[in-house]
Amino acid sequence: MLTNQQALDEARRQKQALQTIGGWRRLLFVLTACFVALAAWGFTTGVPAAGIAGAVLGVIGMVLTLLVHLSIVRGEKNVEAILASLEPGTSHKG
Repeated sequence: MLTNQQALDEARRQKQALQTIGGWRRLLFVLTACFVALAAWGFTTGVPAAGIAGAVLGVIGMVLTLLVHLSIVRGEKNVEAILASLEPGTSHKG
């Protein structure tokens, strides 16, 4: 069982990690947009190799962006649970 101070420290560390992961999510989103633009350019200008590569990389980027977003959502719920366990009147069952 964590002490209140340990739980607060853990929540703070997790919040910092979530901010870092949020930066990764933004980067992945921008890269995905670039890949989709590459796919559109490739298919409209008659360069199918660029279109196919952009489309494949765009799909991979979207999946990775979704996974990172879901990890952020779950991490935020975890931080909320840690902080809620510190409130008086809540049970400390693990």
